[in-house]
Amino acid sequence: MRGKDNYSANEMPFSETQTNKDILLEQFEFLTDSGTWELNLNTEKLTWSDGVFRMLGYKPREFEVNFESGLQIIHPEDREVAISQLQEAITGNSDYNIKKRLVRKDGEIIWVVSKAAQICDIDSGQKKLIGVFQNINEYIHTKEKLKSIKKKNKSLIENLDGIFWEADAQSFEFTYISSQVERITGFSPKEWMETKEFWQNHIHPFDREFATQTCHQETQKLQDHTFVYRFLTKDGKTIWLNDRVKVICKNGKPVKLQGMMVDVTREKEIEQALQNEIGFNRALIQQLPSVFFLVGTDGKFLLWNNQLEIASEFSFEEISIMEPEDFFAPEFHGVIQSRVPKILEEGAIDIELEVQTKSGRRIPYFFTVSKFPFKDKVCLFGTGQDISELVESRKSSAQHIERFQIVTQATSDAIWDFDRAKNTLYWGEGFLTLFGYDPKTTNPDFDFLLNLIHPDDRGKIYKLIKTYMDSRSKKSHWLEEYRFLKSDGNYAFVLDKAIFMRNEEGAVTRVVGAMQDISKQKDFEKSLKDLNSRLEMNIHELAISNLELQHFAFVVSHDLQEPLRMISSFMGLLERRYRDSLDQKALDYIAFATNGAKQMQKIILDLLELSRVGKVTGEKEKLDIGKLIGEVKQYMRKSLQAKQATLLAENLPVILTHKTPLLQIFQNLIGNALKYSKPDHQAVITILSREFQNHWEFSVEDNGIGIDPEYFNKIFVVFQRLHHQKEYDGTGIGLTIVKKAVEFLEGEIRVESEVGKGSKFTFTIKK
Repeated sequence: MRGKDNYSANEMPFSETQTNKDILLEQFEFLTDSGTWELNLNTEKLTWSDGVFRMLGYKPREFEVNFESGLQIIHPEDREVAISQLQEAITGNSDYNIKKRLVRKDGEIIWVVSKAAQICDIDSGQKKLIGVFQNINEYIHTKEKLKSIKKKNKSLIENLDGIFWEADAQSFEFTYISSQVERITGFSPKEWMETKEFWQNHIHPFDREFATQTCHQETQKLQDHTFVYRFLTKDGKTIWLNDRVKVICKNGKPVKLQGMMVDVTREKEIEQALQNEIGFNRALIQQLPSVFFLVGTDGKFLLWNNQLEIASEFSFEEISIMEPEDFFAPEFHGVIQSRVPKILEEGAIDIELEVQTKSGRRIPYFFTVSKFPFKDKVCLFGTGQDISELVESRKSSAQHIERFQIVTQATSDAIWDFDRAKNTLYWGEGFLTLFGYDPKTTNPDFDFLLNLIHPDDRGKIYKLIKTYMDSRSKKSHWLEEYRFLKSDGNYAFVLDKAIFMRNEEGAVTRVVGAMQDISKQKDFEKSLKDLNSRLEMNIHELAISNLELQHFAFVVSHDLQEPLRMISSFMGLLERRYRDSLDQKALDYIAFATNGAKQMQKIILDLLELSRVGKVTGEKEKLDIGKLIGEVKQYMRKSLQAKQATLLAENLPVILTHKTPLLQIFQNLIGNALKYSKPDHQAVITILSREFQNHWEFSVEDNGIGIDPEYFNKIFVVFQRLHHQKEYDGTGIGLTIVKKAVEFLEGEIRVESEVGKGSKFTFTIKK
């Protein structure tokens, strides 16, 4: 193995510049949640960067890393594959590039991509496997895979062996070529020397003109020169050659060229890989969701990602000439300037500022800024996160707290809030106004609250609370009554309402409630119960009295009808026996007495029927109204025939109701229609029905003499007649019976009429 003295300064793999880059990479590890590791293949010593420790949840250097502990962090299911891949990488049979799971300190499983390359340390000669862990836990479903340099080993140096040659300065015809040419190009020296323009013909077509012209022009200038070009090998591959040429002159003219061709294909590949890696890192920085920037102490931006351009609305060109203060409103300039010395002194700060965009919008950001060495200069390295949602959340929380405090002061209820995690109980002002406890001087907790509950209620309330607090319970809404001790020693009846708030596991985290003093309501309820008891007693006594009165009415009506029947009977007997002996006036007197007795008997019967309205017993029944009207027609057939009346009743429904009161209604309304029909007109009675959501509506309409509207209310009053007994027969009780029966069926009745045109009675029955 050759030492480092075989390389020029620009070919050294390690330099002061590389050290700064390592420092930048260390900062990048912190931002991108990645880390590097190194395995010495000679000593089997394993080392981790700080980024690996952070990625796994450990403090940097928290424990000494060795090969065994390195294996233990690999998920058991991935360990065998990882070991196999590692062995393959060590033996050089394959690259080490594996996606695997690691176990963090807290037990969390994370996915990483681990890549490694084997190199040889040119100082110690030891082989090392240098690798990187990239946390891809959040990006496991993406298809992008990081690329790394495939091989960084000793063969890179060995492949730099040169091809020594001599050629004519004018024709470029080779006169000598060393034996290394066959190992590097595949062509033997003999093959190379047999063709005059062999070298020119095997330069890559894209580089042929450049290479030959460069060499010719520099040769004519008598200048030694170096140029790089692609060359086609015997097996058809393309390699890169670095050709260093010395011009030998004679008499001021070039006569011979001597040179060395060095295969720099590996360097070119490494250069391209490094460019790819740098491009990837830059692309990754550009894709970071946060603002990223690097600023010199002179205030000039050295590096930033496009998130800064997006957030600020300034272009790349504009940012390149801006200073940090330019992104903020003037009131923040002093704050920013005062923080720079603090960063340089303490190393890092966190700060919240409002970014002012190009259009004037203000966006709250949380910045982390730290001191960072870059290119032998102290710079400020920072990231910024848009916290608009967090700020709005803070405002919303403050508003909610303010509203809660206002509600607790404005409401007459005693508001309380129990934080289970902290075991703290908040009391609102209502506890002072209702119960005499000042929240400012009282430090309530859950036990204190329980002790204020009446002993007879405490056990029940405590059991209920335990049930609600159980994470298996689904109950959230609390509503209970109990007695609560006031500061003056008296107990108040309270109605306690609350909401039990639970987390995703069902555990109660917070309970918010309100207590109302319902002592007055309880007193009112007690008085109301006493009043109801007395009322029930009165109703019972009234029911007994009604039964006695009904019995009395039946007895009285029976006893009154008996002498009336005797009067009618004796008057009839008197008329038949002495008819020929009595004059007309006496016969009229007998008729008056007989009719009066009959009228009185009708009144008694109607009064008896009126007393029975509402005394229906038994359940409701399905009643065909059409059939019911048929029964009424059959009962009143003589009156209908006498009046030559037409009764129209079609499409009547079947309803659920009591039969007797409905029969009374139709009998009286149809009877009234016949009674008050016009003498010289055929009576027409129409019965219609309509169904509504909550009731049925029926109407009985006639074409009789009609009713003056001023008497609409009077006709339903008992004994109120609008016509003399001689004009129209009746007792003045029928419509009173109808109204009472309708009210028993939980309905209403109304009349529409016009004198000389007829009347229409409409009533409803509750469904």
